[in-house]
Amino acid sequence: MGEELLRLGKAVAWESWHVLPYFLLGVGAGAVIRTWRLHVRMRESLGRFGAFAIPAAVLVGVISPLCSCGSIPIFVSLVSSGVPLAPALTLLLVSPLMSPSGYTITAWELGPAWANLKLFSALFMGAFAGGATFLLERGGFFGNPGVLNVSGRIDIHAPDCPGELACNCGDQWSNRLARKGHGTPVVFLAKAWELTLMTGKFTLLGVVLAVLAERYIPREWITGYLGEGSVKNVLLVTIFSVPLHVNEITAAAILYSLLGLGLAKGPALAFLVGGPATSIPAMSILLTMCRKRVVATFLVICMSGTLILALAFQFLVSRYPAIDLLFEYAK
Repeated sequence: MGEELLRLGKAVAWESWHVLPYFLLGVGAGAVIRTWRLHVRMRESLGRFGAFAIPAAVLVGVISPLCSCGSIPIFVSLVSSGVPLAPALTLLLVSPLMSPSGYTITAWELGPAWANLKLFSALFMGAFAGGATFLLERGGFFGNPGVLNVSGRIDIHAPDCPGELACNCGDQWSNRLARKGHGTPVVFLAKAWELTLMTGKFTLLGVVLAVLAERYIPREWITGYLGEGSVKNVLLVTIFSVPLHVNEITAAAILYSLLGLGLAKGPALAFLVGGPATSIPAMSILLTMCRKRVVATFLVICMSGTLILALAFQFLVSRYPAIDLLFEYAK
């Protein structure tokens, strides 16, 4: 037992050391965005972007380091303040799928091709969600009394904001330093440290899960059940991913080993997209605050968009060997 634990520790240390440069690069990019509040400025202006609100929401979602649970308070606050549902729902869906640190870590764990595919998938899901929601809104699908079960504007920074929606950004060390008058370099370092703690724990968790999966999950089990990119397997992984509480970093780390064990590429993309977009804790909050047809629309868009991406990707890699080779798993 002691020897096995030692081998596991060495494997985790080796994987962590090699992911470190990509992790620091992603943290640095995220700290730049957070220090100059680029995502917050654009998010607060979504209602004034007009016809470009949906593309703006996609861009904000891509650079925001938020999981599905962290995106819901922002979504509720935006909708209650008058932002149309289409860009708000777009932001809710895209934010958990992509971030600067998520991109760099995926590039190391799965390769640049997978990182770029993940970025494309986030952009596609944003455009798909925004376009579908816009058409439903225009057709009167959501009707009255609107999106939320509660009336009035919800300010996530107000003292009377419900606990599950309240934002604690004012208590963050970096923001306290900024209020005390510290300069931009100090605030940047504080933001970088906060991102290191926030994303580092998920990165380490993902590395541990990847090592455990590689050592203890039989290759025959993966290849026997999910080694084919059939419609049934893609649908199975998509449905299975809905309740999982995994973020984009953990999902990529898990795939790091599962692809090596024989997981087909279509189901792999379904897990990479479907896992971070939805989770039971996030959906429970959304169901409490929003009308049922809004939640149902969100889930249908998540699942149908994931299926479209995964099945199209599986078709391409099965039909064209050159494309398949780009995404070949290699440690």
